[in-house]
Amino acid sequence: MFRSLIIVTALVCGGSATMLVNMSVPDETETAAAPEVVQEAPTLQVLAAVRSIEQGAELVMEDIGWIEWPRNALHPSMVSSNDVPDALETTVGSIARITMFAGQPVLPESFADTRQGYLSSLLSPGMRAVAIEVSAAKTAGGFILPNNRVDILLTSRCEDEIRCRTRMKTETILQNVRVLAIDQSGTASNADSAVLVGKTATLELSPDDAEQVIAAEASGGLSLLLRSFDDNEVVEPKEEVATLIPEPQIVEQPPRTVKVTRGGVSEIVVLN
Repeated sequence: MFRSLIIVTALVCGGSATMLVNMSVPDETETAAAPEVVQEAPTLQVLAAVRSIEQGAELVMEDIGWIEWPRNALHPSMVSSNDVPDALETTVGSIARITMFAGQPVLPESFADTRQGYLSSLLSPGMRAVAIEVSAAKTAGGFILPNNRVDILLTSRCEDEIRCRTRMKTETILQNVRVLAIDQSGTASNADSAVLVGKTATLELSPDDAEQVIAAEASGGLSLLLRSFDDNEVVEPKEEVATLIPEPQIVEQPPRTVKVTRGGVSEIVVLN
């Protein structure tokens, strides 16, 4: 009897201990790791294009606006609302110097004041605008458009019969030149009109290159050679190969003679 009581007491104590252990161990499904809190980088507002803007377009209020930009990615050239709070109002009415896409931050050099004139606002610092006469045949069939890059070729007369069998020669005088405008148009044609035929092409040149082009136009005909959009390489001109001039051939002149008649007798006299 006493032994049975001890066994029952031991079983009760063991069961109670097991229950306490199970209650103290949390369920794995209830102890899921708490999600890690990621802190967002601080931002500020910068001026940017809210839709595509073509080069040469006059800016309106719907073209630009403020967008959130990470502070740690802010470039010194960007315009922020903290530094220039009225930039939105002061930029409207300017001329776009470059083509911009939606979401691209606006830099001070991206636009120019309209009071400076349309064409002068598109010119890079230190460059000059020079207009030359062209035709569809000399502008890749009219497919050369504003903001394209071209090479300038000069065709002139050649008096050297050995070098120039056709009495004409063509040489590249300038490479990778930017086209500012065709006639009065400073923007590319739309999708419905992929050809822009004009009588003049306005080019962006340095002062020295401008003098060279003006002199070349007076000495011959100029043509524009369209370059690939990704091709900005300037190739050094090849050294001119020396032309072999044949030695002049000496042609012996026949002796000069006169006919002399004396006393009815004629004879041929050779003069020295």
